[in-house]
Amino acid sequence: MFKAIKSLYRMSREMGPNIARDSLSYRIRKTRFDLAHPPAKPSGKLQTLGAVRSVEPHERGLTLKCERGALRMTVIAADCIQVRMQPSGKFEVPFSYAVAKVTWPETPFTYTENARGIRLQTNDLNCTIDRETSRISFDWQNRLISQESAGIAWRKGEIRLSRTLPADELCLGLAEQSAGLQVRGQRYPLWNTSPTRYARGTIPMYFTIPLYLGMGKEYAFGLYWDNPSRGWIDVGAETPDQLTFCAETGELRYYAFGGTSLFPILNRYTELTGRMPMPPLWALGFHQSRWSYPTADRIREIAEGFRKRNIPCDALYLDIDHMDGYRSFTWNRENFPTPAVLVADLTKSGFKTVAILDPGIKVDPDYKIDQIGLRENVFVTYPSGKPFVGPAWAGSSHFPDFTNPKARAWWAAQFEPLAKIGVAGVWNDMNEPVIFNVGTDRQMPDAVRHDFEGQHATHVEAHTVYGMLMARASREGLERWWPDKRPFNLTRAAHAGAQRYASSWTGDNISTWDHLRLSITMTINCGLSGMAFTGPDIGGFGDDCEAELYVRWLQLGAMLPYFRGHSAKNTADQEPWSYGQPYEDIARQAIELRYQLLPYLYSLFAQCWQSGSPIVRPMFMTDPTDDRLRGIEDAFTLGDSLLIAPILEKGATERQVVLPRGRWYDWWTQQPIAGGQTITVSAPLDKLPIFVRAGAVIPLWPVMQYVGQKPLEELRLKVYAGDGEVTLYEDAGEGLSYQTGDYRWLYFTCTPESGGGLMLNWRRAGKYKPPYERVRVEIHGITIEPQAVTLDGKAAPLWYFEKGIVEVTANGPFDVARILPKEDDLAHRDTLMRPPKL
Repeated sequence: MFKAIKSLYRMSREMGPNIARDSLSYRIRKTRFDLAHPPAKPSGKLQTLGAVRSVEPHERGLTLKCERGALRMTVIAADCIQVRMQPSGKFEVPFSYAVAKVTWPETPFTYTENARGIRLQTNDLNCTIDRETSRISFDWQNRLISQESAGIAWRKGEIRLSRTLPADELCLGLAEQSAGLQVRGQRYPLWNTSPTRYARGTIPMYFTIPLYLGMGKEYAFGLYWDNPSRGWIDVGAETPDQLTFCAETGELRYYAFGGTSLFPILNRYTELTGRMPMPPLWALGFHQSRWSYPTADRIREIAEGFRKRNIPCDALYLDIDHMDGYRSFTWNRENFPTPAVLVADLTKSGFKTVAILDPGIKVDPDYKIDQIGLRENVFVTYPSGKPFVGPAWAGSSHFPDFTNPKARAWWAAQFEPLAKIGVAGVWNDMNEPVIFNVGTDRQMPDAVRHDFEGQHATHVEAHTVYGMLMARASREGLERWWPDKRPFNLTRAAHAGAQRYASSWTGDNISTWDHLRLSITMTINCGLSGMAFTGPDIGGFGDDCEAELYVRWLQLGAMLPYFRGHSAKNTADQEPWSYGQPYEDIARQAIELRYQLLPYLYSLFAQCWQSGSPIVRPMFMTDPTDDRLRGIEDAFTLGDSLLIAPILEKGATERQVVLPRGRWYDWWTQQPIAGGQTITVSAPLDKLPIFVRAGAVIPLWPVMQYVGQKPLEELRLKVYAGDGEVTLYEDAGEGLSYQTGDYRWLYFTCTPESGGGLMLNWRRAGKYKPPYERVRVEIHGITIEPQAVTLDGKAAPLWYFEKGIVEVTANGPFDVARILPKEDDLAHRDTLMRPPKL
C-alpha cells in the first residue's frame, strides 16, 4: 500500500493530478478485470517428444514423427535451418511479423539414418536428431556448435527449448540489455517495458529481440526464437551450463545459424528478418532534443544558438508539449501558434523537424482522430468487443490495434497535416505500450484482444510486436505523404525485424559515468541484433549532466550510429554551449569530426543495408582468435577501420588500449603503432583516442553546419600505408533512386611495395555521379621522401611530402596511385614538389 501511495504522489507531481486520478481509476478497473479474466499460469507436467518413430522427407527437409508430437526441419540456406515442433503433429503455414523473407532458393541437402539417429546435411550446417530422445544438435562443417541439453519440452501454458551452454562461449545479442556486452548469467523476460530510470542490470528493457549469438574460439552460432509470446530466455542463470528459451503460447519455432564468425550469421539473420534501408544522409548528423522545448520561441532560440556558434546540427525535435493536450497529430496553438511558419523557418536555416507521436489516443468526443478511430473500429478491445481504455499522457485513451492492417492504414492517413507543413520525421514513443498505472504494472491486461492479421490473439501474443507495428504504420504514413523522401522514423520499442521500419535509441538513461559506459555495450548488442541504427541520449536523459561527463559523452556519441542530445524536463540545459568554455569548443570539435567522417559512416550504413554488418562492433570481431579482445567493453571498432577508445572515468586524461594484431595509426599524431600490445594513450579533455587500421582509406568531407549546406567540391581521402582493402559507398543521400541502382561503390586496395613505396588501386562500380571533381589524397606512413608520385602511370600534377605524409591532388578519380621511393633509375624527376594551391 505504501508503494502505491508513493507511486500516486510521484505521478501527481510529475504528470499532473488528472493523470494520477485516471491511473488510480485504471488500477481499480484492471484489478477487477484480471479477477474476471485471470492470467494463465503454466500447469501440468512437462512433456518431451520421446523417441523418433518415423522419418518423412519433404522438399526442403525432414518431418519426424515422435512418440508425443512431431519435429519439422526445413533447410533455409546452407548455414540456416528452421526447426518447428507441434504436439499435434500438424504443421500449418507459419506466420511471423519478424520474418520478411519466406521464399528461398533451393538448397541441396541429404539425410542419413542409423540406429543412433537421423542426420540432415547441407554443405555447411548439419543437424543430427537423437533417435531415442529426439534431441537436436548442430555442427558446422563437422564441428559441434550446439547441442540440446534438456531438449524440447512443453505443458499447458509453456513451451521451452534448452541447449548446452559451453563455459568458454561468449554470450551476445538480445538487443539493448543493460547487463553489459555479455548476457551470460541472467534471465531476460521476453516482454517490452518502459523502465523508469533504468540502471545497469535493469531487466527487461524496451526491446524484445530473441536472437542469441554464441561465439566460440573456432565457431559462431545463432538461434532466433521466432515466437512473439511472453516468455523468457535464461542464459545460464538457473543452470550455469544451460541456455533456455521459453514462451507461454504459440508454436515452438526457431532458426539455427552457423558460421566461423558473426558476420555471415548476421548476414543471414537480416536476410531472414529484413535489412535496414538507407536513411536520409541528414539523419546521420547531430540531432538536438529535450522534453520539452515548450514554445516555438524556445525552438527558434535553440536553432539560432547552433547557427551563431557554428556548431553543426541537422535536426531539432518536438516532444509532447508541442501537442494540444498530448493529442497526437495536433498542435498546442497557444505555444506553437503557427507551426507551418516555424517549420518553414527551421528548414530555411538547415534544420529538419522531428515530431513525437504517442499511441494513446485521447478519449474525447471533440477529438476527430479518436472519433474516426471508433467509427472505423481500429482500437484494441476487451473480450466483449468494447474498446480498451487506459491512461496515457493524454489521459484516458484508446490504443490503435497495429496488428490490424486497417488500423495501420488509418494511422498512416493521419500524417497529412505533418506532411503539409514540412515535418521531416517522426519519433514513436511510449509504444511498448505503456499504460499509466499506480504501481509497477504498466501494461494492458493479458485478455485484451488484437486482430493479429485476422488470426486474433490476446495481448500475451501481441505485446512484444506492438511497438514494431506502430513503427511500421508510421513508416507507411511517411512513405505515403513523403513519397520521394527517405523516411526518418524513430522507435523506442522494438521486436525482431523492426530494423525494416525504424531506427532506435537506448531509452531513458541517466547522467552518470556508468551510463556513458553502457552506451557502448547497449549499442553494440543492438547492432548484433539487427538494430544497427541506434545510440544513447547524449549526456543522459535523467538528472543533471556535469560538463566533463557531457563532453566525454559527446565525443563517444559522435562515433555511434545515432547521434542525439536529449534530456528530461526539470534538468539543467544540455545543449553543446550550456557549459561555457572550454567545453563549448570541445563540443564543437567533436561534432565537427562527426561531420567530417560522414562519408565513412554512410558507407558503413550502406554495408549494413547490403549485408547486415553492424556499424559499431565489439573488439573481438576484428580478430576472433585473439583471447585478449573477447572481454573488452570499454572500446569498439567503427566499421573495420577505426578503433574508438573513449574516456569513461571522471578526471581521466589517459587510458590503456588493447590493440588488435597488425599495424595501427594514432588518428591525431599519425604515428604508426605495432598491434598485439596494450598501450597507454594520452587523452586530455579535448581528445578522443582513435586509431586507424593500416591499409585503411578514410573518406572525409569538409565541415558543414548541416548536410547539404554547400556543394561538395572535394573528396578527401586519408590513406594509411599498409596492406588492406576498403569498400566505400556513395549516393545522393536522399530520395529513392538508390533502390534502382543509382549509387556507386568504391573499392580501394592498399599494397606496400619494396623500398618504402606504396600502390593504391581504386575501382568504381555503379552509375551514380558524385558532385565533387577534385580528389585530395593524404597518404600517411611514408617514411622516406618519394622520388615520384604517379597517377595511372603518369606523373601526378600536384603533390608534396612533409613529416611522413604524401599529399596528392587529382582533378578527378584515378585507377592507380603509386608512391615511388628514391632510386637513381626512376623517371618522373620533373614531378612538382610543392604544396598545392587550394
